[in-house]
Order: sequence, then structure tokens, then C-alpha cells
Amino acid sequence: MTRRKLHLACYSELTVHSAFPISRSRHTGGIYNSPRDPRDLYTPRFVKGKGRTKVGLCPICIESPSRGGQGQKLWLSTKFSAFNYHMQFAHGVSAMTGRPFSPPVSYRTTRRRQPLKMERSEIIEGKCHVCKKWVPIESIKDCEVKVKELFWWKHAATCHQGSQVAGDDDFYEQDNVFCRLEELNL
Repeated sequence: MTRRKLHLACYSELTVHSAFPISRSRHTGGIYNSPRDPRDLYTPRFVKGKGRTKVGLCPICIESPSRGGQGQKLWLSTKFSAFNYHMQFAHGVSAMTGRPFSPPVSYRTTRRRQPLKMERSEIIEGKCHVCKKWVPIESIKDCEVKVKELFWWKHAATCHQGSQVAGDDDFYEQDNVFCRLEELNL
């Protein structure tokens, strides 16, 4: 399992309200929603609606493919956890910290006893820095999955509770947005 590098959202308050934007971003619709800080990958930068109809725009999917996104406006319900599930299990971003979940501290391959047809005979496990348990990080089914890290992220979402591995802070792509925030000491 390789660590994904994520781009900082180019849709920021500096882009929306400043004569000195971080990048040339088109307006997405909705109302600007300030993140906890400019490096927050979780908080939707734009929201629409109120109460039960409130939706948030995924700050990762809206980015162009060259910036790690899909170049599409994906509005998800914030009231019924659709936004939360999407951010945690499609992108691996913690709702608590706004940062990616820490990866396992080590890996091992374990042989499975009596696997059925179409199941793996071995499974890769990752060791959690919080609970110290070995957690399966892939399905027992021998097939391709859309999001390889899903099994780890599901564990991390319930176990980590905001905890990060010490020194685990190298998860941003160092592009023009990152460099601009560094220049501004943000």
C-alpha cells in the first residue's frame, strides 16, 4: 500500500476573496465555507442548502485530474453522512483532523486456513500505531477493488481518533498552491 500524496485545495479564501489568488479557480456555485485552516483537506470549501438539504462540495474531486481530482463537482449531503463517508472512504481523509489517515507502521503477509474458491490464500495485514493490532488491509476475495486502501481507512476511521504517527506529515504534493501557502506562512 503506497501513500497517496494529496494536493491542497486551490479553492481557498485567498482565491475567492483576494486580489492575490493562490490559483486561477473558476467559481463552483454555493456559498464559500472556510476550512479550519488552509491545509484542511476535509472541510467542503462550498456549501448549498440548509438543514436536511445542506450539501458540501468535495474539495478533492473538484480539482483537475492534473491536481489529483476528477474535475467534477460532487455535491454530497452533510446531514446524512454522505460527505463524511465519501471523504473518509474514497479519499482517506479524517473528519477529525482534516488530514489523511496515517498508514500502517509495518506490514506482514499471513497465510489463510482453508480459503474458498475465489478467495486469497494469503492476506496482507498492516499494524496499527494506536491499537497495535494487525489489521487486514485487503479483502479475502481475490478480485480488484476500486479503492485499495478502503479496509485500512475503515479501521483508521474508528481507531485513530485523530492520532497520527509521529513525523507523518509528508502527504501534500508540493505544487504551486503548497508553495504559495508556505510563502504566506499558512
